[in-house]
Amino acid sequence: MKIEEIMTRDVRTCSPDDTLATAAQIMWEMDCGVVPVTDRDGKVVGIVTDRDLAMAAHLQGVPLRESRVASVMARDVRCCSPSDSPATVQALMQQHRIRRVPVVDAERRLVGLITLGDLAYVMSSEQTLGGDGMTWTAIAHTLAAVSTPRMPRYRR
Repeated sequence: MKIEEIMTRDVRTCSPDDTLATAAQIMWEMDCGVVPVTDRDGKVVGIVTDRDLAMAAHLQGVPLRESRVASVMARDVRCCSPSDSPATVQALMQQHRIRRVPVVDAERRLVGLITLGDLAYVMSSEQTLGGDGMTWTAIAHTLAAVSTPRMPRYRR
């Protein structure tokens, strides 16, 4: 099985110049927590999450309609290819502690999006993954990795 068989294809995007309100509206309409950021050629240049929006709203102290996506988007975006295996993408997610990965072509143009939830769904539907090594244990380890706080939490 290849990622292109299970990825979401019609992914809404925004540009770095769009407002954070635009990104929030896309997330609301699509019932998702991430929006890939693309340039005019459709190449991935960043990614913005619902957490990015919440933190920007709190820390910048300005309405979302007055702030640009470029001010909060992650620029070092890990991407995968449509021909990658689910196990390869799961390992990428675990290594970089990410839940969502844009799927891009050879020119880095967005063609889809794959999530940790997508991988778990495929596993739960008992579809064969081509013997590429993805297991429930691998999914669990990836979920643990992406759920680990990046900074120590306050302890009483």
